[in-house]
Amino acid sequence: MVVPEPYIYSTVYIQNHSTGQAGTAFLVSRRVGKESRKVFLVSNKHVLLPAPLKNIPEEPKEAKATILINKLEQEKIRAINMQILLRDEGGVSYVKGHPNANVDVAAIDVTKYISKERELIPEYKLGFIEENRFATREMMKQSFLSLGDRLLVLGYPLNLIEGGTSIPVGRDGIIASRPDLDFKGLPIILIDSTIVRGSSGSPVFTTILPYRWKTQTEIEQLKISQSFLLGVASHTVSDWEMEIKKTVVFGQPPQTVSVLAGANFGIVFRAETISETLDEFGQKLWKAETAETVSAPMPAEDQKSSKD
Repeated sequence: MVVPEPYIYSTVYIQNHSTGQAGTAFLVSRRVGKESRKVFLVSNKHVLLPAPLKNIPEEPKEAKATILINKLEQEKIRAINMQILLRDEGGVSYVKGHPNANVDVAAIDVTKYISKERELIPEYKLGFIEENRFATREMMKQSFLSLGDRLLVLGYPLNLIEGGTSIPVGRDGIIASRPDLDFKGLPIILIDSTIVRGSSGSPVFTTILPYRWKTQTEIEQLKISQSFLLGVASHTVSDWEMEIKKTVVFGQPPQTVSVLAGANFGIVFRAETISETLDEFGQKLWKAETAETVSAPMPAEDQKSSKD
């Protein structure tokens, strides 16, 4: 297996009804106390944020999105729609974006949608990415993660959805820039994998390997390299763009249509930007009395809901 199964079921398709945008999002679990945690839906700002208000008195302020998740019924998986509120009738947005305007990462707390009386709804076939599975710079250093290492992008490129289920599509690639260094002054990793329409907001993972690097040149056999969340995909690097005029309605002026070709490079914002976005909700990652970050495995109820 390239990545753990819960990572696959953490990935969902999202349609933002206020903007008309559609893409990919994924579920991240943050420990906020010894026995409590929050689950967040993470994607790009351009996918998840509600449309800006125009300050027109009669303008509806409420904004909603639909996510497509999997449900287990009689041991069979099927896709269902779940509606989430992005902004209420009073104009209060529940989506938080990364504080840096140039970082295309956003999140919303969805704990109440997938739990009841503090217990996960068992029939939902969901997985979660624990924050301790984020590829930090320290982890990259310890595992010698570098250019050329393989990765997997999970999502819905070209809005490809299986139909009966909402299991995402996987695309492979390689790391194309030093993952521990900023690219053009931003917390970006270049990947050799095209991020096409629908892939925005996709989680990007390092892959499980049947060996582990002991040094930069020495491999430890029979040691497993675990899969980590490298970051969130945003968009592709364009090679060229051309504008053409196209007649859409006979008798009406032609519309301008942009045609572009990708350079087969994708932009990924490092996982640390997700943690920084979750901090905007005011509940920091819980730390034990020893001041060390809790690194607990996925709770038993999560494992149960992510099997099969």
